[in-house]
Amino acid sequence: MHRSGFLLLVAGSAILLLPATILIALTSLPVTGGLTISLAAVAAHASLLTLRRSATTALLLLAAALAAQAAVTGLFVLLPSSLLLLVGLHAAAARGDRRAAVAIGVIGPIAASVRYAVDPSVAHSSFGPAPWLLATLLLAVCAVAIVLGLLRRSELRAARAEAARRELEHLGRIHRDEAAAAAERARISRDLHDVLAHSLTVIVHQTRVARFAQNDPTATLDVIEETAHDSLDDLRRTLRTVRDGAPGTDLRPALALADLDALSRRMQELGLRIRRRTTGVPRPLDPATETAIHRVVQEGLTNALRHGDGPLDWEQHWAEDRLTVVLHNAVPSAPRRSAGAGLGLRGMTERLDAVGGSLTVNRSHGYTVTASVPLAPVLEERPASPGGVS
Repeated sequence: MHRSGFLLLVAGSAILLLPATILIALTSLPVTGGLTISLAAVAAHASLLTLRRSATTALLLLAAALAAQAAVTGLFVLLPSSLLLLVGLHAAAARGDRRAAVAIGVIGPIAASVRYAVDPSVAHSSFGPAPWLLATLLLAVCAVAIVLGLLRRSELRAARAEAARRELEHLGRIHRDEAAAAAERARISRDLHDVLAHSLTVIVHQTRVARFAQNDPTATLDVIEETAHDSLDDLRRTLRTVRDGAPGTDLRPALALADLDALSRRMQELGLRIRRRTTGVPRPLDPATETAIHRVVQEGLTNALRHGDGPLDWEQHWAEDRLTVVLHNAVPSAPRRSAGAGLGLRGMTERLDAVGGSLTVNRSHGYTVTASVPLAPVLEERPASPGGVS
C-alpha cells in the first residue's frame, strides 16, 4: 500500500466513521456503555496505523476492539466503525496471514450473530433482522472482503515475480556487457601484444646487429625504420577500433596466409633459419581463421628469433577436415621471465578458441607449438551426365 493511500484510508475512516459511532454510542447507551463503545472505536481506528507494517496485527487489534464493543451491546454490528473489520480482513488476506483472515471472517460473524440473539434489548424488541439472516449477511460480506484480498495477493505476487524477472534480465544484461567488455579488452590486449612484441623484437635484434656492425649500418637502420613504421600503422588501426569502432564493425585489416611468405622472408633476412614444409592441399579459410593462424605463426617466429638458438621447423598439414601448423625449435635457450611472460601463449590460445581450434605446447624436446583449426568440408563436383552441357 502506498503511503498516500494509507494516510487517506486512516484519515478518511476517522473522519467519516468515528464521529458517527461516538455520537450513536453516547446518545443511545448509558454513559458507561457509551464511553466503552467510544474508546473501543478509537482503539479500532488507531489499530489501522499498524496496517502497513503488519496487516495480521491490525486485524487482531480490530477484532479485539469489536469484541470489547460486543461485550457492551449486541447492536455493535450496526455501528459505522464496525466496517473497519472488512478493511482488516482484506489487508490480512492480501498481505498477511490468510488463515487468520479466514478464521476471523468465519468466527466473527457467527459470534456477532449469537451476541445479537442473546442481547436482552434485542430479544424483547422487534428491531433488526433475524439472527440467522444477520449471520448470513455478515458471512457473505466478510467472504467478499477476503476474496478480494486474495485476488490482491495474487496481483502482488505476480508483480513481485515480474519485478524479479526484470531484475534478472537487468543483471543478465550487466553480465553480458561485462563479458563483452572483458572480451574486447582481451582482444585489444592480444592485438597490441602481437603488434608490439613482433616489431620490438625485430628492432632490438637489429639494434644489436648495428652495434657490432663493422661496415655501414645503414641497411640495419633501414630495417628498424621500416619495422617501426609498420608497427605504428598497425597500432593506429588497432586503436582506431577502440575509438571509432561501432558494434559489429571490425576495422582491423584481415591477415591472410599468403602474407606468411613475406613474413618468413623477412625473418630469414634477420638471421632466423627456417625450414618450411607443407603437406596436403591448401584450401581457402575464413578471414578469422586465417588471422588466427597468421598471428600464431608470427608469435612463433618472433619467439624463435628472440630465444631460439637453432633452426625453426615450420610444418603445415592440410587434412580433409583440419589444418595443423607445427612450429618446432630443437635447441631453445632459456627465456628470461618478465611481467608479461605468457601473454603470447594466452593470446594464441584465445584466438584459436574463438575459431574452434586448439593450441598445444610441448617443451620435452626443444620447444614445439602445435595449432589446429577445423576446415569447412569440401563439396565434391558432380560428374556431368552423358550428353549434358558442360
